[in-house]
Amino acid sequence: MKKSILVTGVAGSGKSAVSKKLNDLGYKSYDIEEIEGLFKMVNKNTGEVDEDHENNDLEKVKNRDWICDVEKFQEIIKNEQSSIAFYCGTASNLDDLILLFDKIILLKSSPDVIRQRLSSRKSDYFGGTKEVQDWVLSWKDWWEDIVRKKGAIIINADGNLEEMAREIIKTVN
Repeated sequence: MKKSILVTGVAGSGKSAVSKKLNDLGYKSYDIEEIEGLFKMVNKNTGEVDEDHENNDLEKVKNRDWICDVEKFQEIIKNEQSSIAFYCGTASNLDDLILLFDKIILLKSSPDVIRQRLSSRKSDYFGGTKEVQDWVLSWKDWWEDIVRKKGAIIINADGNLEEMAREIIKTVN
């Protein structure tokens, strides 16, 4: 039977890095936020798609939602041929996505690790400014608690990337 696993977490928790590592270890893994056309940035006030968003302008960040196309995602999962596939990323409409998966893995990192990871990103990537980092960290625990209550398996994402990937693999075998 095919298994679809969502690996999620706040910005800087290691979703993209663990996706690459899972692929390196021979598993099928997708950094879903990199799949062309799967996501769109939407203005919360108008509902309009925002092509001109700024990842490091706090006011713009606060007023945008990162929306995943659920139907397109269902199709991607349905067409996957691997017996186990990992889908790494997050979305503002995560509640709409959760039912698509057999398991949810929550990567949980300490605030210091998240800040260090976000600070080391390219300047135009999400979370490159202290203001956006502070904002992410202000709701991190609340959001992680919600995801945990939805049945997510918590993985400590502060340590070694390979150990983290192997811990994720153990949860599905």
